[in-house]
Amino acid sequence: MTQQSDVKDQAKDILEETLDREAVIVLARISEEMQLLFLAHPEPEADKVKEIVTGFFLENRKSEQFIDDWIKTSEEYSRTRGLSHLDQPKAMLSDLGVFRFMNFLKDKGLTDEQITIVLTGAVQQAASDQQCE
Repeated sequence: MTQQSDVKDQAKDILEETLDREAVIVLARISEEMQLLFLAHPEPEADKVKEIVTGFFLENRKSEQFIDDWIKTSEEYSRTRGLSHLDQPKAMLSDLGVFRFMNFLKDKGLTDEQITIVLTGAVQQAASDQQCE
């Protein structure tokens, strides 16, 4: 348990040291938007998730090739994790959220190592929050 607390503390320290208030607000907005997506689509169909992902990336001026590659990579990653066909669309939505966080943190100048610590801390925090519910 101590190791998990250490990672959460490291993640918090990294965010406090590298992000300004505005950036923290943007991260919170990304989190809220992803929560709303999951609430609106608790058991999403694969086609609907692909439509959501495509729409997001088109709004952010990504090429069709980028979008196709991203979707294929997400699908492959879901299969390699052993997820059932029914769980794969939810996993793709989750991958979109992780991508958004990672991309934002990278744009703010965090290193890959810092991003890994922040995401690991976030996952551990979410897991501990669920255990408390």
